[in-house]
This record gives sequence, structure tokens and C-alpha cells, in this order.
Amino acid sequence: MKAILFTFLSVALVCGSNAAFGQSKDKPFGDTNTKVVELKVTGMTCQGCADQVTSALSEKKGVVKSDVKFSENSASVTYDPATITETEIIKTVEDTGFKAEPVKKSTKKDELKTGSTDASSCCAPKKKT
Repeated sequence: MKAILFTFLSVALVCGSNAAFGQSKDKPFGDTNTKVVELKVTGMTCQGCADQVTSALSEKKGVVKSDVKFSENSASVTYDPATITETEIIKTVEDTGFKAEPVKKSTKKDELKTGSTDASSCCAPKKKT
């Protein structure tokens, strides 16, 4: 067993290829500045749809990782902004036949502006006057 492991590691090091470790030149990791975009994806009717979106995203240069969830109608895409833009990512999803839009993350300020509150304050008993 040690001989097999040693042979594998030797070949990987001699070849000088990072592909043996799941890394390619098109999709490096560790040494790039990446961003993450959260998308709402509508129109998916099954896990196969999510797989189709995942496959399309994985073929795009600059997409490092994608996590498409049919059950949540969402996609989280990690990408290199120097190689691909958020707009191109959305277009890739839409080219597969689904609608995609960025998810705006709400902040406490946004909640105060819209009057949205958490359950503890909206369900509190009203004071009698």
C-alpha cells in the first residue's frame, strides 16, 4: 500500500500538474481574489434542472465553485471577478432556460426602513392605553 501511495505522489510531483489534486489552470484556488454572488433561480422543476445549471456554470472560465439548490430555488456562485462578471454568470443561468436575479441581503437598516421586524417585536403584546 505504501508503494502505491509513494508511486502516485511521485508521479504527481514529477509531472508538475496540479490536476492530480483537483485543481486546473482554468480554475485555480487559494491564490485568487474571489467573490460570491447569491442568486434566486426560478423555473427549476427538479434536481435535474439544478444539475443543468451547475454544469453550465462549471464550464465557464472564472467560476470557481457553484452550489445550485432546486429545493431553495437558489444558487451560490464563487467566481474570479477579474475573469467573469456577475452579469455573465446570470446570463449563463438564463441561457440554460431559467430566470436568475441577485439576492439582496437585507440589513437592520433596510428592515427599519421597510418596517420589517423580527418575530420577537411583532408578536409582543400591545400595551393597553
